Amino acid sequence: MTAAQLLLRYQALVDRERALRESLAATEARLESDPAIVEREDTLASARAKQDEVAGRLRESDKVREDHRSRLRSRQKELMSGRIRNPTELIQMSDEVAHMKARFVEEEEAQLRIMEDAEAADESVRSATKELEDATRTSTEEEPGLRTQLAEWNMELADVITEKDAIWAQVPPRDQALFSRIRVRPPIARVNGTQCAACHVTVTSSGMQILRKGDALVQCENCGRILAAS
Repeated sequence: MTAAQLLLRYQALVDRERALRESLAATEARLESDPAIVEREDTLASARAKQDEVAGRLRESDKVREDHRSRLRSRQKELMSGRIRNPTELIQMSDEVAHMKARFVEEEEAQLRIMEDAEAADESVRSATKELEDATRTSTEEEPGLRTQLAEWNMELADVITEKDAIWAQVPPRDQALFSRIRVRPPIARVNGTQCAACHVTVTSSGMQILRKGDALVQCENCGRILAAS
């Protein structure tokens, strides 16, 4: 293999190593903390917080209604007791009782709406709980396969690193230095026909001759990449 072909293979191994490391990191993170489970735990926590908030409103509504009910009964009893004989006072108390009844009806309607909110909150908690249980079960079922995949990727990574180091050792030091200096990524590209496969600029005839001989590296005059014959 020419130096350019060695570097092309080296670059492919570098890319594969990067992809393997990314896959390993993502899978290890997934095994440590499954994003699907975390998301559903957050959803369940929010649902429970809403449930608690609505339950608090319902308790407060019950207390207010009972207080109003007690006062209403007291005023009705006083109104019907016959102790108040002044017509003006009777009219005022009658109006007060009527107002209290109307307000009590409004409070009952408001409580019904709160009870509907409570039912919805309870359903949200039940739904979120089931989704979390399903996600946990799925994660548990997937874990053995993920650990097998991790083992396979680790074995492949070791092979890739070994081959990559062996390939690099075959590249002459001056060519290693040139490859390392190139900042554009990837630093090497194939030649398709007579064009750089990366930037599609035609390679000079002298560059093509050197490529065919394979005794020196050729750089694309446009993008600066090292060129490798197909």
